[in-house]
Amino acid sequence: MKGRKSLIRNKKGVIEMMETFMIIFVIFILMGIGMFYFFKANVAGGKELHRDVCLMQTTELISAIARLPDINCKEKHPCIDTAKLEAFASKPEAEKKKVVESTVCRKNITIEQIYPEPDEKGLCKGKQGDPNFPKNCNLWQVFSVEASKVKGKAGEAIAVPVTLYYPTKGEYGMGKMVITVYTS
Repeated sequence: MKGRKSLIRNKKGVIEMMETFMIIFVIFILMGIGMFYFFKANVAGGKELHRDVCLMQTTELISAIARLPDINCKEKHPCIDTAKLEAFASKPEAEKKKVVESTVCRKNITIEQIYPEPDEKGLCKGKQGDPNFPKNCNLWQVFSVEASKVKGKAGEAIAVPVTLYYPTKGEYGMGKMVITVYTS
Protein backbone atom coordinates (compact mmCIF):
# COMPACT_ATOMS: atom_id res chain seq x y z
CA MET A 1 0.00 0.00 0.00
CA LYS A 2 2.81 2.32 0.88
CA GLY A 3 4.51 1.74 -2.48
CA ARG A 4 1.30 2.46 -4.34
CA LYS A 5 0.82 5.84 -2.56
CA SER A 6 4.38 6.76 -3.37
CA LEU A 7 3.88 5.86 -7.05
CA ILE A 8 0.70 7.99 -7.22
CA ARG A 9 2.50 10.91 -5.58
CA ASN A 10 5.34 10.58 -8.10
CA LYS A 11 2.87 10.69 -11.00
CA LYS A 12 1.14 13.74 -9.50
CA GLY A 13 4.50 15.41 -8.98
CA VAL A 14 5.56 14.67 -12.57
CA ILE A 15 2.24 15.98 -13.92
CA GLU A 16 2.49 19.15 -11.80
CA MET A 17 6.11 19.68 -12.98
CA MET A 18 5.02 19.27 -16.63
CA GLU A 19 2.18 21.76 -16.08
CA THR A 20 4.66 24.24 -14.59
CA PHE A 21 7.06 23.81 -17.51
CA MET A 22 4.22 24.24 -20.03
CA ILE A 23 3.10 27.46 -18.33
CA ILE A 24 6.67 28.78 -18.31
CA PHE A 25 7.04 27.77 -21.99
CA VAL A 26 3.84 29.65 -22.95
CA ILE A 27 4.99 32.70 -20.97
CA PHE A 28 8.33 32.71 -22.84
CA ILE A 29 6.55 32.41 -26.19
CA LEU A 30 4.29 35.36 -25.31
CA MET A 31 7.31 37.40 -24.17
CA GLY A 32 9.11 36.57 -27.44
CA ILE A 33 6.14 37.67 -29.54
CA GLY A 34 5.85 40.86 -27.48
CA MET A 35 9.58 41.63 -27.93
CA PHE A 36 9.31 40.99 -31.68
CA TYR A 37 6.52 43.55 -32.09
CA PHE A 38 8.22 46.02 -29.73
CA PHE A 39 11.46 45.95 -31.74
CA LYS A 40 9.58 46.06 -35.03
CA ALA A 41 7.76 49.23 -33.89
CA ASN A 42 11.02 50.63 -32.55
CA VAL A 43 12.80 50.14 -35.90
CA ALA A 44 9.92 51.82 -37.75
CA GLY A 45 10.15 54.76 -35.34
CA GLY A 46 13.90 54.93 -35.92
CA LYS A 47 13.43 55.10 -39.68
CA GLU A 48 10.90 57.91 -39.26
CA LEU A 49 13.30 59.77 -36.97
CA HIS A 50 16.11 59.31 -39.53
CA ARG A 51 13.88 60.73 -42.26
CA ASP A 52 12.94 63.74 -40.11
CA VAL A 53 16.55 64.49 -39.19
CA CYS A 54 17.58 64.17 -42.82
CA LEU A 55 14.90 66.57 -44.03
CA MET A 56 15.76 69.03 -41.25
CA GLN A 57 19.43 69.00 -42.27
CA THR A 58 18.38 69.53 -45.87
CA THR A 59 16.36 72.63 -45.03
CA GLU A 60 19.39 74.00 -43.17
CA LEU A 61 21.54 73.17 -46.19
CA ILE A 62 19.21 75.09 -48.51
CA SER A 63 19.92 78.37 -46.77
CA ALA A 64 23.63 77.58 -46.40
CA ILE A 65 24.18 76.79 -50.10
CA ALA A 66 22.98 80.20 -51.27
CA ARG A 67 25.49 81.81 -48.91
CA LEU A 68 28.44 79.59 -49.83
CA PRO A 69 31.34 81.83 -50.86
CA ASP A 70 32.12 79.26 -53.57
CA ILE A 71 28.92 80.13 -55.48
CA ASN A 72 27.51 83.31 -53.90
CA CYS A 73 27.69 86.56 -55.84
CA LYS A 74 29.02 89.59 -54.02
CA GLU A 75 25.80 91.59 -54.30
CA LYS A 76 23.73 93.03 -51.46
CA HIS A 77 20.99 90.44 -51.91
CA PRO A 78 21.74 86.71 -51.98
CA CYS A 79 22.15 85.29 -55.46
CA ILE A 80 24.08 82.53 -57.17
CA ASP A 81 26.89 83.49 -59.53
CA THR A 82 26.66 81.08 -62.49
CA ALA A 83 30.40 81.37 -63.29
CA LYS A 84 31.29 80.40 -59.73
CA LEU A 85 28.57 77.76 -59.82
CA GLU A 86 30.09 76.16 -62.90
CA ALA A 87 33.54 76.17 -61.28
CA PHE A 88 32.12 74.61 -58.11
CA ALA A 89 30.16 72.01 -60.08
CA SER A 90 33.31 70.95 -61.96
CA LYS A 91 35.24 70.25 -58.73
CA PRO A 92 35.79 66.60 -57.83
CA GLU A 93 32.93 65.09 -55.83
CA ALA A 94 35.28 64.43 -52.88
CA GLU A 95 35.96 68.18 -52.48
CA LYS A 96 32.29 69.10 -52.81
CA LYS A 97 31.34 66.37 -50.33
CA LYS A 98 33.21 68.22 -47.57
CA VAL A 99 31.01 71.26 -48.18
CA VAL A 100 27.51 69.90 -48.85
CA GLU A 101 27.28 66.24 -47.85
CA SER A 102 26.03 65.25 -44.41
CA THR A 103 26.66 61.96 -42.70
CA VAL A 104 22.96 61.31 -42.12
CA CYS A 105 21.57 61.09 -45.66
CA ARG A 106 22.49 61.13 -49.32
CA LYS A 107 21.33 63.87 -51.64
CA ASN A 108 21.52 65.24 -55.17
CA ILE A 109 21.62 69.02 -55.60
CA THR A 110 20.75 70.65 -58.91
CA ILE A 111 20.03 74.22 -59.92
CA GLU A 112 17.66 74.72 -62.83
CA GLN A 113 17.21 77.96 -64.73
CA ILE A 114 13.57 78.95 -65.16
CA TYR A 115 13.77 82.51 -66.48
CA PRO A 116 14.87 83.56 -69.03
CA GLU A 117 13.40 80.46 -70.59
CA PRO A 118 16.21 78.57 -72.34
CA ASP A 119 15.98 77.57 -76.01
CA GLU A 120 17.89 74.38 -75.24
CA LYS A 121 17.65 72.26 -72.12
CA GLY A 122 20.60 70.41 -70.64
CA LEU A 123 23.72 70.79 -68.55
CA CYS A 124 25.51 74.13 -68.62
CA LYS A 125 28.94 72.59 -68.17
CA GLY A 126 31.40 74.57 -70.30
CA LYS A 127 28.77 76.76 -71.98
CA GLN A 128 29.46 80.03 -70.09
CA GLY A 129 31.59 81.43 -72.92
CA ASP A 130 28.98 80.70 -75.59
CA PRO A 131 27.33 83.91 -76.94
CA ASN A 132 23.90 82.28 -76.56
CA PHE A 133 24.39 81.73 -72.82
CA PRO A 134 22.04 81.52 -70.78
CA LYS A 135 19.66 80.49 -73.58
CA ASN A 136 21.69 77.38 -74.50
CA CYS A 137 21.31 75.39 -71.24
CA ASN A 138 19.32 75.30 -68.03
CA LEU A 139 20.85 72.88 -65.52
CA TRP A 140 23.82 72.76 -63.14
CA GLN A 141 24.57 69.55 -61.24
CA VAL A 142 25.98 70.94 -57.97
CA PHE A 143 26.35 67.64 -56.14
CA SER A 144 25.36 64.06 -56.85
CA VAL A 145 25.78 60.81 -55.00
CA GLU A 146 26.94 57.64 -56.69
CA ALA A 147 24.09 56.08 -58.63
CA SER A 148 24.82 52.66 -57.12
CA LYS A 149 24.18 54.02 -53.60
CA VAL A 150 20.68 55.28 -54.41
CA LYS A 151 19.65 52.78 -57.10
CA GLY A 152 16.05 51.77 -56.63
CA LYS A 153 15.50 54.18 -53.73
CA ALA A 154 12.80 56.81 -53.86
CA GLY A 155 13.88 60.32 -53.01
CA GLU A 156 12.01 63.31 -51.70
CA ALA A 157 12.60 66.52 -53.63
CA ILE A 158 12.71 69.92 -51.97
CA ALA A 159 12.72 72.88 -54.35
CA VAL A 160 13.29 76.55 -53.54
CA PRO A 161 13.54 79.58 -55.84
CA VAL A 162 16.96 81.21 -56.29
CA THR A 163 18.25 84.29 -58.08
CA LEU A 164 20.87 83.55 -60.74
CA TYR A 165 23.49 86.09 -61.78
CA TYR A 166 25.17 85.83 -65.20
CA PRO A 167 28.45 87.78 -64.80
CA THR A 168 29.38 87.56 -68.49
CA LYS A 169 26.15 89.37 -69.40
CA GLY A 170 25.67 91.39 -66.20
CA GLU A 171 22.07 90.09 -66.02
CA TYR A 172 19.92 88.29 -63.51
CA GLY A 173 17.60 85.35 -63.94
CA MET A 174 15.38 83.08 -61.88
CA GLY A 175 15.95 79.47 -61.09
CA LYS A 176 15.12 76.78 -58.62
CA MET A 177 17.41 74.73 -56.44
CA VAL A 178 16.24 71.14 -56.15
CA ILE A 179 17.61 68.91 -53.43
CA THR A 180 16.58 65.28 -53.76
CA VAL A 181 17.02 63.47 -50.46
CA TYR A 182 17.43 59.70 -50.20
CA THR A 183 16.54 58.73 -46.63
CA SER A 184 16.33 54.96 -46.74
